[in-house]
Amino acid sequence: MMSVSCSIPEPPPNRYESDAEVIQQEARPVAELHRQALAAIEDGQYQQAIDYLQRAIKIQPRDAWSWHYLAQAYWHDGQPGRCLAMIERSHSYASYDDAVDDANDRLRTKCQ
Repeated sequence: MMSVSCSIPEPPPNRYESDAEVIQQEARPVAELHRQALAAIEDGQYQQAIDYLQRAIKIQPRDAWSWHYLAQAYWHDGQPGRCLAMIERSHSYASYDDAVDDANDRLRTKCQ
């Protein structure tokens, strides 16, 4: 008689857990780029800040804070039209984040 071994197959990976893992992995570099961009704005290096924020947006295109900080960089760089456009993009991704909406409203009054 031949023995047959049975093994229990592993369940498929939980799609939501893996999505959360990806978001967490993406969040670290985005947060670092935000920090670098805000430091560049403080130093008056607006184009460098814009570059950092564009990199952050490539990593997480729907991050409302990245778009808000990009709007700030454009405002400081004397580009109110771009500032307003970035505020609108930030607002579209804010999804009930009152803090980013409030920050966008305060910046909007400066850009107009």
